[in-house]
Amino acid sequence: MMLIGTSLGGCLQSIMCGEVSKDDVLVIITRTSAKDLGELIQVVTSYHKEGNAWASIKTNYSRLQEFELSKVIDLLWELYHAGKIHQPALFMEHSGFVHPELTREQLWLEVAPVPTTQHPTVIDAYSKYKMLATLMK
Repeated sequence: MMLIGTSLGGCLQSIMCGEVSKDDVLVIITRTSAKDLGELIQVVTSYHKEGNAWASIKTNYSRLQEFELSKVIDLLWELYHAGKIHQPALFMEHSGFVHPELTREQLWLEVAPVPTTQHPTVIDAYSKYKMLATLMK
């Protein structure tokens, strides 16, 4: 399964908690606008210490403190250097919510979304896709 994350702090917490594997992360699209890794580390350090005052869902940050800051920074470093942190605000004039088609409750999106119908052909095709995706790992 390949996932797109919609919140830097929330996704870091989710990975640290073992809800999602970092290997399944295609990209995290974040509202941050840090010009380099040093600034991103400052942002994540703030999330670790204080949470995120602007977050719609505060619980996406509430457990981050349970983990050593150095381990969270190591994860950030790895994702950053793998090119998996995307910050549209660096390329846009505003830093508003970058996922207007989504609700703010969606932390992770599957690259291949789940079927929205129960038609047997669709279910079968999706099952085969999932099996192939698993075999490709």
